[in-house]
Amino acid sequence: GKDAYLRNMTSQGRLTRSMSIEGDTFRNMTGSPLYFYITPGNSISNHTNITVELKFKGDSDLDIGVYPDYAWKPLHIKNLENYTPVKQFGDVVIYAKNDSGNYTDYDTINEWISENIPGGSTIGLYDYEMDSEILMNRFVTDENAYTEINQTFRGSLSFLINLNDSLNLTLSKQDMNWYDGSDEYLIELYDADGGLIFSDIIPDDGIIDNSSKRKPPQIQTFFRGSIREGSYELRLVNIQGENKAADSTITSLGINTDKIITQGTILPLNPAKLFFDLKQNTTLKFNVWQGKAVQNISIHGEMDKEIVINKSLLGKWVPVELPEGSYNMDIKGNLYISGADFAFIQESLFQPYKYEINNENNQWVIISNYQIEKDSYGWTSAKKNFKGSDLELYNDKMIVFGLTNKTNSEVMLNEFKVTLTPR
Repeated sequence: GKDAYLRNMTSQGRLTRSMSIEGDTFRNMTGSPLYFYITPGNSISNHTNITVELKFKGDSDLDIGVYPDYAWKPLHIKNLENYTPVKQFGDVVIYAKNDSGNYTDYDTINEWISENIPGGSTIGLYDYEMDSEILMNRFVTDENAYTEINQTFRGSLSFLINLNDSLNLTLSKQDMNWYDGSDEYLIELYDADGGLIFSDIIPDDGIIDNSSKRKPPQIQTFFRGSIREGSYELRLVNIQGENKAADSTITSLGINTDKIITQGTILPLNPAKLFFDLKQNTTLKFNVWQGKAVQNISIHGEMDKEIVINKSLLGKWVPVELPEGSYNMDIKGNLYISGADFAFIQESLFQPYKYEINNENNQWVIISNYQIEKDSYGWTSAKKNFKGSDLELYNDKMIVFGLTNKTNSEVMLNEFKVTLTPR
């Protein structure tokens, strides 16, 4: 009807016409997203509870979102059938892939996780944010600790560091001036909860054209006191501005910690020996784009490997699979590297996180606001709760829900029901 309907997307190949088998009427979802329009009978406040229930058949992973942001949330996760629910706190359920059945009970979820899930475990999080107090390992950083990294990095990069009670950072920056535009570095420090606690800038060197002229490196020191002991993320962001590409480098770094590792993709320009630990089978990736940077990469550790990057591989990501273990690696430089957290001094290695958060391959799953039931006829009913504050009315009158199919298999849709409380 006009007050509740599924947008007709048959012509886009996302939906079949209505069919009926053994008294069950349904339509096949053959593409995504689909959109459901609901006109509520009463006004909606921020505190209105909105429960969505989808009745369907199929093995697909389904996500649901609501207008205007469509922040997709899991409605059905097929892989959870391989896990066992072992503990529930309110609407939060903890699942184990290999259920030992041997757990110590606690009153709070933080205590339960800390005491029952072993350190180093991989955990998938859905609609749940883990408290940083239990996510992070604790380390003691000597108040006199200091590390220097004499390596040139091009572009933006990120480090994980452990600090005692302050940040004392010295950076050396040199602009390449290959492109027109200003070259600045934004220095940011984030706590374990993602909160920004420090920010500053290294300005341009004064050359904003593409002359390729280079001035001596700019050296700048940054200090931030009165911080809590623990792990932090240090971001060095090369503000691209009007430049066509990253046009500045960090030529050295000094910092008051003995625990510092890179995270994400890095672009070191000089020869170096890198150290890294892998907690599971991992694929490293390398990318060389200049002929003068063709090189052999030597990896030693749990498995020894020699990777030859020749001219035929220029501009291509070269994958290298490695098993769990500790490694060191020799590079010539001028290449992108991703897949692990690297230290430039072996003693700088540390594991900032007690657990690895990974929604692709995990031993545990923690999920909130997730309800699944199956009936004797093979139909699955999946529920998701929203608040009025989660949405805006489309055209000031309609709630719009989006449904996405994350796999390729078809889904038989039987019923989509929305309940508002209070009515």
